[in-house]
Amino acid sequence: MFEKFKEGNVEIRKDEVWERNCRIMKRAGLEIDRQEDFKEIIEKDCIFCTKDKLAKFDFGFMENSHSFLFPNINPYAKYSGVCAFKNHYIKPEEFSAELLESNFLLCSEYIENFYDGKARYASINWNYLMPAGASILHPHTQVVLSEYPTTYMEKIIKNKDKFFSYIEEEIKGDRFIGKINGFYLFVPFAPFGFNEVFGFCKEENEVEKLALVISKILSYYSSIRRNSFNLAVFIDMDKEFPTHFRILTRQNMVKYYRNDAMFFERIHFETILEKMPEEVAKEIREFMK
Repeated sequence: MFEKFKEGNVEIRKDEVWERNCRIMKRAGLEIDRQEDFKEIIEKDCIFCTKDKLAKFDFGFMENSHSFLFPNINPYAKYSGVCAFKNHYIKPEEFSAELLESNFLLCSEYIENFYDGKARYASINWNYLMPAGASILHPHTQVVLSEYPTTYMEKIIKNKDKFFSYIEEEIKGDRFIGKINGFYLFVPFAPFGFNEVFGFCKEENEVEKLALVISKILSYYSSIRRNSFNLAVFIDMDKEFPTHFRILTRQNMVKYYRNDAMFFERIHFETILEKMPEEVAKEIREFMK
């Protein structure tokens, strides 16, 4: 009458800086490593490939060899831009340091050019592919400069002492990946999502140094068969907190993918994971050499 089920364990980790919990359960199926052909979507017409239809600054586009930046017609803040790569489709493992640097440099220039002394809270953000929230396939980042901090930034400001203590603790622990190109990298104790890496830098011109680091992380993601991710770089022009980034994978771009933001994430503010952060840190170290 009664079926027997194997008892499982759920590990709950508390994040005291951002005041949230993370639940880790060794259960297969939360992440998809299957990859499918989405050639039909790649071949669709793309507005980013037809630049004359895009919004422009008075002087045109901000542009360099691999990227171009233009105003966001649906701004998230006082200053809001979109920085698109010139290639229509780029696989995660194909984002070289050179390609990424071209994009991050334009975003950095945008922040410096439009900083007015009041809009001090900046971020560079990336939804790569539709499972990560991208509206179109063409790879692009979004740069935001606002007078008001995001909720994430507010938590750091509110818990500043805890934030710095947390970072110091992480770089001494077994989730520390290493220091690469000026960035201290680790997998968080209570990650925000799958295969997350946290990186921070204390030096000047930090944003330009991101390229090599992110390129190596994307190579790792490709090795574990993940093709969709989110990236956010957090910048305070007044240096109340250090420039840092968080990057994590989302569900793969397949026809019927499982949305990884369910009631736990969206309503309870808790992340559900199936892989231990310590395991992720061990795997990714090999890609940082």
